[in-house]
This record gives sequence, C-alpha cells and structure tokens, in this order.
Amino acid sequence: MVIHDEETLRMAQELADRKGLAAPDVLKELLRAELERTVPAESRPSRFTPEEREAIAARIAAIQARVEALPVLDPRHPDDMLYDEDGLPK
Repeated sequence: MVIHDEETLRMAQELADRKGLAAPDVLKELLRAELERTVPAESRPSRFTPEEREAIAARIAAIQARVEALPVLDPRHPDDMLYDEDGLPK
C-alpha cells in the first residue's frame, strides 16, 4: 500500500514513534483493532422490517415501470449524443 497523503504519513510516523513501532506495524495494529470493533455489514440487522423492504421494492418497481413507459425522444445512443466522430465532447 502506498500512502500519498502527507498528513496521514505524518500521523502514522508520529504514532509509530510514540509506540516504538514501525509505521506499517502501527497501521496493521490499527486495522486489526478496527476490524475487531466493527461488525460486518452482512451481520448487521437491517434498518427495515421485511414488510418495509417489500413496500420499498414495490415502490421501486412502480418507478421502473413508469420510466420504461416513457416515450423515446431521441433514438440515438447516448454516446452519439455526447461525443463527435473523434470521441470528443460535442
């Protein structure tokens, strides 16, 4: 991993100096602690009940149906509308 942010590098080195460790070891220690502290997304309870998720999915499906029913105002491919024959923006 290459870190280009100067502040991050400075803080990592300062913490490494304070702990008497190398900067990569400090980063590994911090990442390990954060992984132990946080719960994987797939393990977290959902914000929505199954009924709420079903209602949301139904609303999304209704929006999709309305969008699909809209008329095609310009049959060209979006790239043809945005770019000229040389690939430059119009």
